[in-house]
Amino acid sequence: MSRRMEHTVTFDAPAAHIHAQFTSEEYWRTLAEVYRELNPRTELTLFRSDARGTDIALRQVMPRDDLPPIARKVMPVDLVITREQHFAPFDAAAARAEGTFAATMPRAPGRLDGRYELADTATGSQLRVRSSCKVSIPLVGGTLEDLILTNMRHLFDGEQRFTAERVSGRR
Repeated sequence: MSRRMEHTVTFDAPAAHIHAQFTSEEYWRTLAEVYRELNPRTELTLFRSDARGTDIALRQVMPRDDLPPIARKVMPVDLVITREQHFAPFDAAAARAEGTFAATMPRAPGRLDGRYELADTATGSQLRVRSSCKVSIPLVGGTLEDLILTNMRHLFDGEQRFTAERVSGRR
């Protein structure tokens, strides 16, 4: 059985402004640079934007020694994570946009995916993220799923701060 998480981050800017960030190649190149400060083996491997939406892929290699002890027990090699995202075009009439994401990890027995919903609020906008994680390892799968979803929550909170700083002109 997979674990699910719903997480919401808020912004002081309208959804259209946030969507413009999420669909900007410069935004993703700058975010990849920030991630490289934490993990030098981070790269933006795909950015494509057209009338159907925007597709992004970020690849990170996490050294096995940096993984939590429980994860090292099941990962005999460095963990390669590719996060693929799609943002649909902004619906100006509804002041909203949707998107999807998935993380692939070769040699890891599991999956992580989810959906985004970006919409205006009375004071700005909010991004609602619905994630699902499944790790197919008896006895420790649930523990790893909880660990992954907790880290995803921290990731989305960090990206919210990064985006808020960009929109305000501080980054």
